[in-house]
Amino acid sequence: MGEFHISTDVNAAKQVHEAIEKTLMGWIKTSLSLIGFGFALGEAFHLVRAGGPRNLVDTLREYLITTVAVGLIILGVLGLLGAVIQCRWSLKRLKQGSATTYEKPWRLSVLVAILLMIIGLLALVAMALP
Repeated sequence: MGEFHISTDVNAAKQVHEAIEKTLMGWIKTSLSLIGFGFALGEAFHLVRAGGPRNLVDTLREYLITTVAVGLIILGVLGLLGAVIQCRWSLKRLKQGSATTYEKPWRLSVLVAILLMIIGLLALVAMALP
């Protein structure tokens, strides 16, 4: 029987490919959580408002709560879109053989964190209003 050898280049490429896929899976989980929480917040707000006036947004607080719910859903969708684009770009670089050289990527996680902070501040303001 002959020996089976995997070259380190193939093994390294496989590890990089798996890391790219794991990163995308992490973004999928994060985006699903953001979308689900935004939907749950919006539906809970809708159920609370069902007994009140017909106009969905009467006060600034109600407007901000609705904005936070919609913002979380949009952030989840855009975060997932950015993750898919980043994954495709990384896999393309890996296929071309240029994944061994490091280029500073754009930071999707930093962008999502900043937008989430803004949404969190809107939620804080909404909770502080009477």
